[in-house]
Amino acid sequence: MNRFLAFLATHAHWAWVGVLATGLAAAGLVWKIDTQWRAGQRQSLLQTDAMRSAIEIMSSTLNGNLMGSITLLGLIDKDIKQDAANGLLSIDAAISSTLAAVGSSFDADGVFVVANNGIVKTSWDKSGKSSTGLDVKFRPYFQMAMQGKVNVYAAVSMARGDRALYFTAPVYGERAKAVTGSGALVARTTLDRVDALLKGRFHAAALLSPQGVVFASNRPEWIGRLEGEATARRLKSIRDLKQFGALFDQKAPERLAVSIAQGMQVVDGVRYVVATADVDWNDPDGKWKLLVMEDLSQSVPLYSTALRAALSAILVWLMSWMLIHLIKGRFAQALAAEKLQSFAQAQERQLAFRTQLGESLVRLQQSADVESLCATFLTDAHVLFGALQGVVYAREVEDLGGVFSLKASFACDAPPPAVLREGDGLLGQCAREGQMRVSAMQPDGGWSIRSGLGHAAPGTLVMAPIVRNDIVMGLVELALFSAPESFPKDSFDELTRLLALNLQILQRAQQTRDMLANTETIRLANAAQLHLQQTLIDTIPYPVFYKDQNARFLGFNRAYEHAFAVDRADLIGKSVLDLDYLPQEDRRNFQTEDLATIASGGTICKVMPIQFADGKVHNTVYYVVGFRNEDGAPGGLVGTFSDLDAVSRVPNGVEVSA
Repeated sequence: MNRFLAFLATHAHWAWVGVLATGLAAAGLVWKIDTQWRAGQRQSLLQTDAMRSAIEIMSSTLNGNLMGSITLLGLIDKDIKQDAANGLLSIDAAISSTLAAVGSSFDADGVFVVANNGIVKTSWDKSGKSSTGLDVKFRPYFQMAMQGKVNVYAAVSMARGDRALYFTAPVYGERAKAVTGSGALVARTTLDRVDALLKGRFHAAALLSPQGVVFASNRPEWIGRLEGEATARRLKSIRDLKQFGALFDQKAPERLAVSIAQGMQVVDGVRYVVATADVDWNDPDGKWKLLVMEDLSQSVPLYSTALRAALSAILVWLMSWMLIHLIKGRFAQALAAEKLQSFAQAQERQLAFRTQLGESLVRLQQSADVESLCATFLTDAHVLFGALQGVVYAREVEDLGGVFSLKASFACDAPPPAVLREGDGLLGQCAREGQMRVSAMQPDGGWSIRSGLGHAAPGTLVMAPIVRNDIVMGLVELALFSAPESFPKDSFDELTRLLALNLQILQRAQQTRDMLANTETIRLANAAQLHLQQTLIDTIPYPVFYKDQNARFLGFNRAYEHAFAVDRADLIGKSVLDLDYLPQEDRRNFQTEDLATIASGGTICKVMPIQFADGKVHNTVYYVVGFRNEDGAPGGLVGTFSDLDAVSRVPNGVEVSA
């Protein structure tokens, strides 16, 4: 950013070239966005109109009065039932007058009864051109009626050769609860009502059959055209259907210039938005499609878009002019911002390091024995401090002499000595002095850090005693590539002190186990062990608690009592829901989480804020692990949390016992 601002400050003419190009680009972008946005608005409105028109077409046909009338006659008129089933048996039957009445009342061109064999039995035609005797069993409208379904079918009339709508209702037999037709009652009308709905409402509109044939349109030249490619297979299926009479017998249909795809299309050099809607006439071949179009040159004129684009370019140029005149001040601000960003990044790295350190504390507390504790320490030292080699020595339990045994090593190319005595070498001298040493290594000092790809000399050697209550319990030695002055002594000292604490706990636990093996009565041994464990827990400077299988508290340490200003005797046997010093929502969340952890025997480790008794919210690493009984059943959980804001500080009033 600084280089860019400095460049602009010293090369103003190039800045003006960029400003000019930016203004033109902004104008082009505004032109494109405005055009698309306004077209999208028109598309949305057109889609609504298309759906409304489709519903209107279905309401005036499939759900109209004519369909209701023939449906009712198919249900109740005995003459029509008899005619469809067996033919009329009485010359006094009024079926002809009934058909004429229906046709005259609803402006139908013809009404006829079809028997169950597909032959027209009785018909009425406005023009006097009878349909009686025609075989219509191939017509889908008859097949749908025989299945007990009403439908509207658009086709070219067999008797008249014009486009027509066939309103068809099933004729049911006398048997109660019939679900299939014994014949069909059909009323034929022209497409005038559909054409009237399309005319004058849209710039262009068409009603397409499931096969893609334009059957009605407000552009007469479109009628009979086919949407999409007219393949031989597709034409054969259309001709075999006989829905469109002899329209396609002599020649293939012309292709419709519009595709059934919503959005913007260019037709004959004119931009249109296209919308479609389904018209469901219960056609067995599928739904009909209403296609409507709007001429954008009429509804969305381009002069307003051009004005917006010009204004955007002017605005960009004006703002850029102001920006160039403020560039020197901005350059100084950028320098300050970079410094602030560097500081913020350093703070983030420090927070991330403190989080990793807190997680390391939890892993050390989780170690089951001295060897795994020391191995965990070396692994975490590698992650936190970049240690590439390391060893940890520790005294044996109750050994107050100057002998240390190797407990863990990390990435050593040769086995380290198994035993180290106080005063032997630099590390043994560190045990005698009780002080940490951070030394720079010479390139030819004889040390080498090896890997599968090669080897190199370390840059820094760190040696530190593991001290607890002024007693050197062990020794740590690390080799790093980094320089000595960059090594974080304080953070490493924190980790070493926690290693000492956990080492003491594990050694005392071993002492307890040894004591239990030699006691005369198990009861006294158990009591001593419990007392010792509680004493050891009380020495831990971090709050510790443990619960039974029902998530009820079994005990705490003193650090927990001090953190929340509570007395453990008041809380034994209670659950987290009874802790009034925690928010109600937090209690429910903790209870649900604890029960799940106990049931699964799982582990939870996360960084979270907790309010202590001092009224402050502390950033902590919260760690909970579920354990099981000897029989494998859920036994309970143990939890702790470490204060990341003051991880090495022992709370006032907490006694640490040796």
